[in-house]
Amino acid sequence: MYAVGDAGIVWHFDGKIWAQLAFPGDLRLVTVSCSPHGDVYVTDLRGKLWKGNGKKWDVVCSVPLSIPFADSAWFDGTLWCANDYGMYVLEGNELVQAHMSKQHPVPADVAYHSHRIDVSPDGTTMLVCGRDGAAMLDANGWTILFSGMDLEDSEVK
Repeated sequence: MYAVGDAGIVWHFDGKIWAQLAFPGDLRLVTVSCSPHGDVYVTDLRGKLWKGNGKKWDVVCSVPLSIPFADSAWFDGTLWCANDYGMYVLEGNELVQAHMSKQHPVPADVAYHSHRIDVSPDGTTMLVCGRDGAAMLDANGWTILFSGMDLEDSEVK
């Protein structure tokens, strides 16, 4: 398990003890996700995506963001990142806006709802949500669970 924080702080828990790991920078680190292959992916305040193994860290790519990513998760062999402006997916060594992805296309109305990401314990379903709605992805594709826009339209006046 890994935890990240201000000033380039990275901690690793091996099941018994926490140990602080060296990281090549002092920016606030915002999200952390572990790939199925054991690599650790970290995003920082300025939109850089770092890949490491606890000993060596390299910048994979950088995305110009006005606000940092709020969440990241691995689902279906892919790293997903999200903030208030939508979702991104890692394709090769590039974070691509999810609604423009060739490998993992996401409907624009789903990407709009994605501020937070969670994956089911069995790894078969991903939930994305934000202030205006929620959607999930499973073997059947994307399903919008609710949309704030729909709720506004149904208000009694």
